[in-house]
Amino acid sequence: MAGIGTSINYLVERRHNLPARLLALTVVFIIIAEIVVFVPSVAKFRYDYLQERIERAYLISVSFQIAPDNMIEPETVRTLFETAEIIGVRIDAGGRSQLILAPGSEDGREGDEEMDRKPVDLREASPLQLIGDALGNMVSPSNMYLMVQGAPPSAPGMTVDIVIEKAPLREALWRYAIGILGLSIVICIIVAGAIYFTILFIFVRPMVKLTANMARFQRKPEDEGAMMRPSGRRDEIGQAERVLADMQAELRSALRQKSRLATLGEGMSKINHDLRNVLASAMLMSDRLSRSEDPQVKRLAPRLIKALDRAVVMCQATLDYGRAEVKERERVNLFDIVEETSDALKIFTEGEPPIQFINEVSPRVELMADRTQLFRGLFNLARNSAEALATSDQPAPRVTFSAERTDRLVIIDVQDNGPGLPPAAREHLFVPFKGSVRQGGSGLGLAIAAETVRAHGGDIVLHETGPAGTIFRITLPLQAPTSLG
Repeated sequence: MAGIGTSINYLVERRHNLPARLLALTVVFIIIAEIVVFVPSVAKFRYDYLQERIERAYLISVSFQIAPDNMIEPETVRTLFETAEIIGVRIDAGGRSQLILAPGSEDGREGDEEMDRKPVDLREASPLQLIGDALGNMVSPSNMYLMVQGAPPSAPGMTVDIVIEKAPLREALWRYAIGILGLSIVICIIVAGAIYFTILFIFVRPMVKLTANMARFQRKPEDEGAMMRPSGRRDEIGQAERVLADMQAELRSALRQKSRLATLGEGMSKINHDLRNVLASAMLMSDRLSRSEDPQVKRLAPRLIKALDRAVVMCQATLDYGRAEVKERERVNLFDIVEETSDALKIFTEGEPPIQFINEVSPRVELMADRTQLFRGLFNLARNSAEALATSDQPAPRVTFSAERTDRLVIIDVQDNGPGLPPAAREHLFVPFKGSVRQGGSGLGLAIAAETVRAHGGDIVLHETGPAGTIFRITLPLQAPTSLG
């Protein structure tokens, strides 16, 4: 069933793919262009059709003028009118008017009841009027007569009025329209095919190739065969191929590095677990050594205990890194979390002179956050500042927490009055194992702080540093970020 569903989805997608849409749009635009040309061409055909009969009617009048006594045999007259496809003609020239009727027309009265009451003057008709009249003649009843007025091409100074049947005109218009329609279809097929295949080979197929390559790379990025191989084109398509190939190469390298780091991290977790057991045993032994009466042992034991403490803290920080996933958000009071952070930091930073932790956050500042993770982030960031203060000569070291609330954000500043960050530390801030600001540090404190803040949809930056102290600024959303997908 899954295979059938996949096939159906594929067919549906194919109906709306780029080549099919391109072909449909090409045909539509060519049909529109043909319609724009078709309507005026039908009007031009009707104009030429009527103008030709004006000329024929004029020639009939000339035949009467050159005939002896203006008399022609009735059979000849009937032939002339049938050939000209007119019923009657009247010619005005030099102030004289001459009326000539086809035999059997009974002075022209047979068609009075069915005469189109809107005569056509070819001399004054506008293009739009000619188009409207042509379309009207194609759909009007064929048992009516039409009166047309115009000037024959061979005698521009004369005025010729003719009466014709609409049926032959209507049939001629439809024959011409059908012929033009057939020709338009042929032109549409040829032009649309030429445009379609040209764009297909120049643009669409390379785009389909790019899309297929991206999909294949997405499914199996480690496969060497899924890499994009640029065609060498020098246009925008070729540039897209080269950019995609470079991006895939960089991404594969990052994925390989990430895979190696994941394997290394798993091994480190196991080593850390065993190492903490060893360190726990060493701590017990160091406690016993500290109670020894030997002066040399008493002098070295505190150093050993301090070294073991640093090793335990480093192991714990290594294990904590990467565990900044926000599990459940709740409305938390930022003042309370800062108080908890300050209390915890006082235990870890005992020394002389004591470091002051000042909470200047308003008790009214609340936000949606994971309480545990937010505590971890603030704790690691502030402990990093406290460790820097512990190695400084500042007589009154302090770390100050302050916060400002806007419509959508909470801006938290963690400020110390230490000596500032050295340039080497600024280059690798928030990078694990590289961003340490003190000798022997792991650099994980700032990395853990940054990870927890970003997991909340926020950001952390070094806002200011110098001889007067350092300020780290955290920006957090008041509400949990929502997915737009």
